[in-house]
Amino acid sequence: MTDVSWIDLPWTPLAAAAYAMNLVIGTLSLRGRKVPRVWHGRVFLLALVLTAVAAVAAGEQPWRAAVLCIALVPLAFLPFMGRPVRRSPRTHIAIGLAAAPLYVAAVVLWAATL
Repeated sequence: MTDVSWIDLPWTPLAAAAYAMNLVIGTLSLRGRKVPRVWHGRVFLLALVLTAVAAVAAGEQPWRAAVLCIALVPLAFLPFMGRPVRRSPRTHIAIGLAAAPLYVAAVVLWAATL
């Protein structure tokens, strides 16, 4: 049996998956689907936590850690600058999507190490 440390887990793809899931839930909730908005908030928090953990776990890959830290910046401002969403969703959507290319870059950097 091999000893697997918590750092060896695929944190970057998990963070990217949580971010993508948050985009899907947010889109469905904004379009009036029967998706509870509370799910959007909870998955958003999950994406934030997983991204922070992925950045810390990428310690030996400073580029991936930097990309993940930069992805946290628009997400950190999103709850404060993206409101009110129902009246004007454009700002919320733009800020939320600003992190998408960074997650793609982080996953590519992660996959390059396999």
